[in-house]
Amino acid sequence: MSETEAVTPVRKKKKGRVRRAVKRIVKILLLLVILAIAALFLLKAYIGKQAEDAASGESYSQGVVLRGAMEETVYGTGTTSAVNQPNLLAEADGTLTELRVAIGDEVKEGDILAVITNDELDDTITDLEFSLWELDDTITGTAAGSKVTSIVAPAAGRLMAVYAEAGDDALAVFRREGALAIISTDGRMKVEFDSEHTSMNASLGDTVLVQGIGINTTGTITDLTRQGTHATVTILSDEFEMGAEVSIVTQNGEVLGTGTMEVNKPMAVSSYGGTIKSVRATVGQQVKRKDTLFTLEDSPLTLTLENLRLQREAAAKELADAKAQRESLIILAPCDGQIATLNVSEGDEITSGTLLGSILQGEDMSLTIAVDELDVVSVEQGQKVTITVDALSDVELEGEVYKIAPVGTNSGGVTTYDVELSFDANGTGVRSGMNATGEIQVASKEDTLYVPVEAIMTINNQTYVMVADDNGQAVAASQMMSSARGSNASGTRSERSAEGMPAGDMPTGDMPAGDMPVEGQTGGRGTRGTPQTTETDGAAESATPTGAQTTEAESSFLSEAYRKLMAWLYKGVETGTQMTGSLVRVETGMQSDDYAEILSGVSEGDVILYTASSSSASTNSWGGNNRGGNMGGGAPGMMGFGF
Repeated sequence: MSETEAVTPVRKKKKGRVRRAVKRIVKILLLLVILAIAALFLLKAYIGKQAEDAASGESYSQGVVLRGAMEETVYGTGTTSAVNQPNLLAEADGTLTELRVAIGDEVKEGDILAVITNDELDDTITDLEFSLWELDDTITGTAAGSKVTSIVAPAAGRLMAVYAEAGDDALAVFRREGALAIISTDGRMKVEFDSEHTSMNASLGDTVLVQGIGINTTGTITDLTRQGTHATVTILSDEFEMGAEVSIVTQNGEVLGTGTMEVNKPMAVSSYGGTIKSVRATVGQQVKRKDTLFTLEDSPLTLTLENLRLQREAAAKELADAKAQRESLIILAPCDGQIATLNVSEGDEITSGTLLGSILQGEDMSLTIAVDELDVVSVEQGQKVTITVDALSDVELEGEVYKIAPVGTNSGGVTTYDVELSFDANGTGVRSGMNATGEIQVASKEDTLYVPVEAIMTINNQTYVMVADDNGQAVAASQMMSSARGSNASGTRSERSAEGMPAGDMPTGDMPAGDMPVEGQTGGRGTRGTPQTTETDGAAESATPTGAQTTEAESSFLSEAYRKLMAWLYKGVETGTQMTGSLVRVETGMQSDDYAEILSGVSEGDVILYTASSSSASTNSWGGNNRGGNMGGGAPGMMGFGF
């Protein structure tokens, strides 16, 4: 074989290996291109997703420090009630045989509302009339020189006190005590007292506790006078000691006042002469009319006639009281108004003091709201009030603070105080029992600075707002925390601008490559402008080497390619600017639900930044190492708006 023939197969083998290597390189290059294209599409999708998430995430707001009128209010809810709603109380026992009104009826003062029947009272009046006739007959038939040997009970009842003893001069005892003995004629006792409070927390007809040494019973408030500070409580028993000291206590344990036990309807046994020979009755004993109580010696005729006269006066008074009680069986309207409540029906058995119902007099209304202990210190009697009613959306009423409860109520660790608001509901359609809201104006200013309350932040017990930077740069976390420690939060905006930005103050985080603000940048986020060039004269241009021109052309080509690539990646993504600000310490004053007063730290017209989700100064706070607060990720001193 010749040498030429031997070399040919070797060359063919080398060419085959080269072709195979080229094919592998081409395949690898194609694969890399495909992977690069796929990566670009994935990057574009990722950028779009990030933009979508940012757009749907927490929003930020701008505000301006404004000047104008501002007021601070305290509000609460409750139900309306009538100020003047007198109760209808029964003054006699009996059966309700006739009820002439229904709830909602309009009545005039003096109208008959109901009729109570008491047959026993009619019989009692008949007996008293007969007794009075007998006394008149006895006085007429008493002969001159007759002697009285006994003193009898002028009426039936319980003997509550005996002042005379055997051997006493009857006239001396009468002058000293006002009577020889006291008889309870109606089986009841009473306590009159003055309230220990400015205004008694009780109403007519309320059942109260009567407590003292050896006394523990109940009674009913039957009289209220002197603007509700003086009251009478009636006890349905006369078995207690006269003059005993007792306390009047509500069902809730509140002491209304103190007083002494007295006979509700006492009858005095009297005599003007003679010596007491014997005492025939004891305290607590039930006696009948004309029962002998005392025997006398040496009683002249004039004393006998005087005793008969006194008995007649007592009988006449008892008859007059019985007739007045019979007249009280007819229930009359005490005033003009509207029947608000009825607690009884025809056929009911009624006792004296029973609450029959009430009348709504006039349209003066009240609203009682619960005010937190932190707010009640600002509430004073007479402050202006705005009242809105749930059922009447177009009605807004003006009123004032009428009364503030001196004692609070604790529930779940929170103490509140009842504040009563008064207002005139004439012609508005407001009715007793409607749900309403009362807003009390506790403070107001006509000319002051204020910002949205969401803009107030608390850092280490100091209050701040975020003021937009004049140069658009962001304040990093380190600078913000130093501001919280007082290094520059108290300075003016011009002082802060003069300080400049320390190294490393640019915000970092989820910004993609090319997102940092750089010199010469012309586009939005991720879009770079062409590098800035300096114009030169012709000599300079001619002095530029050809290689340098080629390098510059290549650089321009690469820059243009990069710009087009970034434009394609961010196509459809909304771009914007990065809003930045600095913390400024401020002094705050009054605060409402929407705005906070600024006393110092910023000026009218300053632009402030805050998160839209912030709800109050207490939620927008940072302290110690708690960086970020409610301002979103990254440095607390930076607030982003768009891309």
